Amino acid sequence: MSYCLYEVDKEKRIATLTFNRPEKLHAIQPMDDLEEVIARLTEADRDDNVAVVVIKGSGRAFGAGYDIEAVRARRGFTEDKRPPQRRRYWGVDEWWGRRAILQKILTCDKVTIAQVHGYCYGGHFEIMCACDMAIASEDAVFTHPGYTYLGIEGPIPLYVLMIGWRRVKEMMLLGKPLSAKEAQEFGLVNKVVPLNKLEKEVAQAAETIASRPIDGIVMGKKEFMLAMDIMGLSAGYDLASISHTLMSNLKFEPGEFNLMRELKTKGPKGMYSARDKRYSDQAWRAKGAKKTPKKK
Repeated sequence: MSYCLYEVDKEKRIATLTFNRPEKLHAIQPMDDLEEVIARLTEADRDDNVAVVVIKGSGRAFGAGYDIEAVRARRGFTEDKRPPQRRRYWGVDEWWGRRAILQKILTCDKVTIAQVHGYCYGGHFEIMCACDMAIASEDAVFTHPGYTYLGIEGPIPLYVLMIGWRRVKEMMLLGKPLSAKEAQEFGLVNKVVPLNKLEKEVAQAAETIASRPIDGIVMGKKEFMLAMDIMGLSAGYDLASISHTLMSNLKFEPGEFNLMRELKTKGPKGMYSARDKRYSDQAWRAKGAKKTPKKK
């Protein structure tokens, strides 16, 4: 089954890219999934019938990020010997690198709008941040588990430009899931609306933008990207690849939570159980759980 569905409304000049693995909350399996998304965005770039690309998830979530077992395998942690740094780097460069998915979204010639509902976790959180705009429903929940497991990481210049130093450090050091309202207060999303109005709200924004001259949209995006590059944005993605490679080689002290070790010895369910036990004393976890979308 295709990881994403892609449709174009030529009359409105709007393309819709929909993540299509709802039974697994769109968990990403590199590399095929990433290459498929990149191919669709490349198609949108070259299509004069497209001025705006709406990115959303089917089912009950925008997306829950990478498949954790795929992350372990891609980084080389399923092998008997310790993986070299270059192997770990190759595994993350496909995500943050110059020709990888996040920079493809960030540098897309057409305007990208993230339509967010339910979980917006991990890799999908980063996808949302790379889009030009983000509109969320009231049930949306935002976080990146890596902030809890590893600490400060990722394309920090992008986040600092979006929400400021203090907010970035708060978001990463606490690792606290953000409600849609909090995400809007941080500046991570443009607008929050009831779930039953999300589709209409995004459509209105997309149609307004798509009514502009397409040359103005494309050249405007190029100018905007050059301005952001002057402020160090592209270097920030290189920083993310290198820092995550180093983070995959952390030395864990006794009693500290080691994601890859727990996953290897206990499997996904056991790892998640150990994680929840390790962080059960954090008051926000119980509070945040109430905000998490209910399973249908």
